Amino acid sequence: MKIAVASTNGKKVDLHFADADQFLIYEIKDKEGKFKEIREKTSLTLDNHTERWIASIDLINDCKAVLCSKIGKEPTIELRKLGIKPIQLDCAVEDALSECSEHLLS
Repeated sequence: MKIAVASTNGKKVDLHFADADQFLIYEIKDKEGKFKEIREKTSLTLDNHTERWIASIDLINDCKAVLCSKIGKEPTIELRKLGIKPIQLDCAVEDALSECSEHLLS
């Protein structure tokens, strides 16, 4: 299963969902997260807040969960409609992936 992580440096979950310019994609197998790729938003300026979170959803629509420091009500609803679980955390990426694998795989 794929998990998207909103992180500036790959070490800490530290970005708001809509403000993330990129998402780190991990594959969870056997309770371990393996880094797969970085997905970056378009370089076009998105001034409208709604446009920013829609662009984020478009990047991660094949993932089962997204880990971010904060997320608004509207994107949370839209993610859940797509079967993507939004998870707000403020911790190390490694710890977040470990915790998520426990819950999502059980």
